[in-house]
Amino acid sequence: MKSLSEQLLGSWTAVSHESLRPDGSRVPVYGERPNGIAMFDSGGHFIISVMRADRAGYAISHPAQGTAQENKTTAQGTMTYFGTYRVREAERTIDIHIEASSFPNWNGADQTRGFAIDGDELTLTVAALGGHAEVKWKRAT
Repeated sequence: MKSLSEQLLGSWTAVSHESLRPDGSRVPVYGERPNGIAMFDSGGHFIISVMRADRAGYAISHPAQGTAQENKTTAQGTMTYFGTYRVREAERTIDIHIEASSFPNWNGADQTRGFAIDGDELTLTVAALGGHAEVKWKRAT
């Protein structure tokens, strides 16, 4: 049987990204069917990018010329970050060091994610931004 570290390697596509409320309810952070990818390589590097699938296009077809509202919608509907990671098998956690993020407050941050792998399904859990989230992924084919 492969170790958790070996099972984690590769590319994963987003299935859901939910905020878990204290009352047990769940709120889809990036809509019902977010677009996203997570990649973990054997050298200890990762990238995670998740965004709303239902974002409207900009009025002007240039990413640097969005209106204030278009830019706000993009910022609130997208999270991307990358860096290095280390799996702690016994604890079933991943320690990540975020080199850079679309949310600049995370630049240089160290965080821990709980995780579980069941076949081609990956679940990451995190306590961040004042709450808890659960992100489900499926192995990319």
